[in-house]
Amino acid sequence: MKKLFLLIILSQVVFMTEAKQKSLEEGVDVLRVHSSIQNGYTDRSETISADITGHVLTITFNDNVGIAHIVIKDSNGVYIDRDNVFSTPDHATFIINDAGYYRMDITLSNGEQYYGYFRVEN
Repeated sequence: MKKLFLLIILSQVVFMTEAKQKSLEEGVDVLRVHSSIQNGYTDRSETISADITGHVLTITFNDNVGIAHIVIKDSNGVYIDRDNVFSTPDHATFIINDAGYYRMDITLSNGEQYYGYFRVEN
């Protein structure tokens, strides 16, 4: 039980550090994470884009990527919002009420995973 608790704490520290480092950049970058899919690398930088304006996060899918499951978490790892985009090209919009650092995770129906960090200011 202690090991699980320490692992959770360590993952939160890493998350907060990564979020603060990413927040120094403008906007939101959508980055690929490793997945078990070995069907080659597909660059989604133009297919999936995200923009934070004030308290509104908009994730846009410019091409058909199938079903996309989106999860938004705060710097403590608490789920803020989640949504499924079923028909792409499409977009998803999230209202983030509180200022702070956040992470978005996008999982496509083929198992590919993407993430991005962003900051909401007052």
